[in-house]
Amino acid sequence: MQTKGALALAAAAVLAAAVAVAVTVSGNSHITDPQVGRLVLPEVAPHLADVAKVVLKHADSTITLVKHGNAWTIAEKGDYPANGQKMREMLLALAQLTYVEPKTARPDLYKRLNLDDPSAPKSESIEVGLYDAKGAALGSLITGRRRVDELGGGNDGVYVRAPGNAQTWLARGNLDIDGDIVQWLDRRVVDIHDNRVKQAVLVGPDGATLTISRDKPDGKFTLKELPAGRELKSDTTLVEPATVLQAFDLTDVKVAKDLPFPAQGVAKGSYTTFDGLTVAVETAKVGDTDWMRLKASSDGSDKAKIEAESLNQRSSRWVYGIAPYKAAAIRTKLDDVLAAPKPSPDKSGTGAPVGAPQSKPAK
Repeated sequence: MQTKGALALAAAAVLAAAVAVAVTVSGNSHITDPQVGRLVLPEVAPHLADVAKVVLKHADSTITLVKHGNAWTIAEKGDYPANGQKMREMLLALAQLTYVEPKTARPDLYKRLNLDDPSAPKSESIEVGLYDAKGAALGSLITGRRRVDELGGGNDGVYVRAPGNAQTWLARGNLDIDGDIVQWLDRRVVDIHDNRVKQAVLVGPDGATLTISRDKPDGKFTLKELPAGRELKSDTTLVEPATVLQAFDLTDVKVAKDLPFPAQGVAKGSYTTFDGLTVAVETAKVGDTDWMRLKASSDGSDKAKIEAESLNQRSSRWVYGIAPYKAAAIRTKLDDVLAAPKPSPDKSGTGAPVGAPQSKPAK
């Protein structure tokens, strides 16, 4: 998260922009509502650096984002790290929101703007509450349908209303708040670039092993267990199972103690880089989700040792929900990478495959 100094500068810029908008709008003789051009959440911009908690309420779910030092975490996910960039964008957008035009004050029309009761089971509105470190409220807002470039010049519009207030508004601001908790997670688990991978050893639940390796970063992967007379499906068949840890993102996360791994059905992968980093993973299906845990080590460069320590610090408390295609790559079996056997050549002189029934001569 930004430092307090940087946030203070951002807040000053927000206030200056709001004044400019107000001056511009006030020049229109047809606008009479005194709210037009004003900040929707006037207490947020001057206290942007003091925001310590953000609560999002959507349908039957709540997302609680909590600031620890300069980092944000998600309370409902065991204080797993939140996406810092997404947090910055949301807070700045909330601070910059300005009223543009009053809309309906009729509750029966709220749903058209996605501004109905956020606690309703199928509601598409989201209620946002911002608090400082002492729990004091800095502002709250119900956000609704977004209108991309509604106001021209790349300025989006979004429908809003204050909780307990019947009046709805079109506001100016690039605000895009997600009600899906997964989208607020820092989703990147590990990122081992494909040209770093020297070897991958995959062990299936049945103990069958595949060893995929190469001699240099731009070399072609080979399979140690390739049977005599058999071929790979293609030259790139081994790339996906060997480089699965590149840009590896989670789909969910749980505290490790809350999701014990099963004793059966666990597939393992060990991925080693040219500079000596090794990342060992285990994956198993629990319910409908594929879960993974990992541990890193290094007997190589100092950089690789630091990388291993960092990975372990980030991952030791967690098990990660992962995409099915990532789990399938870790579970790759020999039959998955081999081309179909070529038919045996015909040595009978009859044109029929070897072993086929021979026609009887006519009497």
